[in-house]
Amino acid sequence: MQHDDSADIRGFHMVGPADMAAIETPRPGVAGPGDVTVRLELAGLCGSDRPGFVTGRNPLGGSPVGFPLHECVGTVIESTTEPALVGKKVIAIPRADSGLTELFHAEIAKTYVLRHSLDDETAILAQPLATVLAAVDRLPDITGSRALVIGAGSIGLMFGYVLRQLGVDVLHGVDPQNRSGAPLVDHFDSLTTSIDSNIKYDLVVDAAGHNPELANIAVDAAAHRGTILAFGVPDDDVYAFHYKAFFRKCLTLVANVQPNWSTYLPLAEDYLVAHPGMAELVSHVVDIDKAPSAYEAAFLQENPSRGKVLISASSWLGDRA
Repeated sequence: MQHDDSADIRGFHMVGPADMAAIETPRPGVAGPGDVTVRLELAGLCGSDRPGFVTGRNPLGGSPVGFPLHECVGTVIESTTEPALVGKKVIAIPRADSGLTELFHAEIAKTYVLRHSLDDETAILAQPLATVLAAVDRLPDITGSRALVIGAGSIGLMFGYVLRQLGVDVLHGVDPQNRSGAPLVDHFDSLTTSIDSNIKYDLVVDAAGHNPELANIAVDAAAHRGTILAFGVPDDDVYAFHYKAFFRKCLTLVANVQPNWSTYLPLAEDYLVAHPGMAELVSHVVDIDKAPSAYEAAFLQENPSRGKVLISASSWLGDRA
């Protein structure tokens, strides 16, 4: 069946806190210069999507259709400036983090053509992995070090895998929830619900964010001349920071967000080819017609075995065939 370019498309819209509704919405207009139009095939949920889902709004204002979702795999169906991209399977970061629709616009600079024959459920991990690889590139040599990862969601589990590959000798994780059955947990020496105050770490990674207390928890857990990696997204503009303790310990604070996608997405895809075990991170694949239940599983329900939660748009694609 030929797709009608004038027809409405399907999507989801936040109608209130943790309340998402399926809607039909006008098809997006022609992609502007520097943009592409992508048909969604698979999406991944990230911890940074949680505030938008829980509050029902975009902190930057409004709640566009398709928000909150930014980890997407799909096929380019339109580009006015780069026609060679049409038909290519890509990782694409939607404008305004609004990818939970049949079609969305993305900047070409945030669209990456996949080069390997990875299945989509593995390939989509390249987007969060790119952010992890960019962050660890800013660290000093951590071979033989003792490290703590705060937050054992899917990104914290990914950090654990990568840090172990980089030669961390002792690797501990902490999360307020029981994460004992999570994928990739065997790369940690321990994964607990509280920090042992008697142990100090050469590296502390905040892989959780969204909590101003974590900065000072990291300072307390760090060893003298240690490094703190601020990776989890903050919600507050200003933190009450234990500066004297930070100063007296001679600590280094490293922050990293928004990598150079053209550099780190290819590196991440290559990493997934070289480390096929990372595909085990995926624990849930939910049909897009049940997308709200995917967000609930990722952000509202405690599940010791939860890893990465994905949303498959295959049923929508089948309807358009």
